[in-house]
Amino acid sequence: MAAKIAIFNADHLKENLKKWGDFADMAITMLEQSKEPGLDVKYVVFQVHKNEFPSLEELKKGNYVGIYITGSESDSFDTHTEWIINLRKIMYTILTEPDFPPVAGVCFGHQIVPASLNCKVHRNNVGFEGGMVPVELTTEALKYGLFQKSGRVPTNSITIGAVHSDIVYEIPKGYFNILTSPKCEIHGLYKKNRVLTLQGHPEFTTDVVMICAENAHKKKLLKREELEHLKAQASQLGNDGIFASKYIWKLFYGEI
Repeated sequence: MAAKIAIFNADHLKENLKKWGDFADMAITMLEQSKEPGLDVKYVVFQVHKNEFPSLEELKKGNYVGIYITGSESDSFDTHTEWIINLRKIMYTILTEPDFPPVAGVCFGHQIVPASLNCKVHRNNVGFEGGMVPVELTTEALKYGLFQKSGRVPTNSITIGAVHSDIVYEIPKGYFNILTSPKCEIHGLYKKNRVLTLQGHPEFTTDVVMICAENAHKKKLLKREELEHLKAQASQLGNDGIFASKYIWKLFYGEI
């Protein structure tokens, strides 16, 4: 029987990104590119933004090796939207009780973890962060061997796409901050064998990141000169998204 990955899709298809599909489609593309050859996996998508959730029993006993939470334009700390409230409730149970699959999340999926554990998530006081962003590995990330490329010299930073105005302000008890940038101190969370999150978007190609940056400019989150700087920077930097997602697989299979 194929192992299963539960994908919690937290947003609808974006017209300007339909070439790449919705956020669940992008997640599957990324995971397929980063998984070990020959690994037999079934991806089961739950449209949580439509209030479609699996039962807790299914997650425990349905041969799931991991749960992946996508990004979203919604706020993880929203107290009025039913599906977000319900997502925080189910995530609280998944994160605090035994026998559930490990959890990976990106952007909104990163933020929903601490939000579900009553830690502060809110607007970033220093504004929007976007483009291809070099993020530094923390001492804890190095200690646990996260995001290490082959070679003798330790990997101290990776470059990942970012598109966000909200940030995590508080780290849940028992978790570690693993990545940081000048605009966002808590850029990823880790709990051994249980949780790995990224504020960035490893599933976004550089083209997708820059389309999102253009959209941020249209929404007046970025000035024209800031957008041009991000474009120039993106042309010079790589994209470590697929590399970073290999560590999602390591989490799902108990290697980290």
